[in-house]
Amino acid sequence: MSPLLKRSLLLVTLLVTATCAGITGCASSGVGDPCNPENVPAGGFSPLEAYLEQGSVQCRTRTCVAYKLDGDPNQVIEDGTCRNPDECVSKQELEDRVYCTCRCRALEGSSAPTCACPSGYSCTDILEVGGTGLRGGYCIKDGT
Repeated sequence: MSPLLKRSLLLVTLLVTATCAGITGCASSGVGDPCNPENVPAGGFSPLEAYLEQGSVQCRTRTCVAYKLDGDPNQVIEDGTCRNPDECVSKQELEDRVYCTCRCRALEGSSAPTCACPSGYSCTDILEVGGTGLRGGYCIKDGT
């Protein structure tokens, strides 16, 4: 085999490998992407609760979670949208507690689809009430 042919085959192999890796290797699940819940309770969220919004068009996973957030995600201290100091949150709280998630564990006997949590997230049971289509474990940021 000529050196030119060997080099050409090597180049084609590297190009195909790089293309395949670019298409599949960097795909993200969408867990952790920012989202903003459309329905915020008056006074904001409670730090004792987890809120799930199914069908969120902001999330590739279609599920936005506000996990133990104390306040209103629309009133952020650092960006000047804070109207009521008792309801305001910091940008860091917002990043840590409001994001796209997916169900990683369904109830026994449920046919609901599940996902694998990415690094930095743990499968946490957060809903004890509601329909079987909602209850189960969701990917929640470690340390929150």
